[in-house]
Amino acid sequence: MAWPPTPATRRLIAWLFLTAGILLTLGVSMQLWIMYEEYQRLGSGGVVASALVLRLMMLVAAVMMLRYGWRETRGNDTID
Repeated sequence: MAWPPTPATRRLIAWLFLTAGILLTLGVSMQLWIMYEEYQRLGSGGVVASALVLRLMMLVAAVMMLRYGWRETRGNDTID
């Protein structure tokens, strides 16, 4: 595979990252909403701390995917 990728390949990669980031954000936000509803209904015993931490880590990963995809579509340097 040639490096750096062609502009068309970079655009495709950027849109794939944006799509994955949006879908992951939607999925995790729905899971967090369900956890919030369980907390409201059952109290603190209904929420497992490790599950909450995992969901928050997934949310951070989704934001990073969105950031990478957005920077890639704008043609900015994505290496930090």
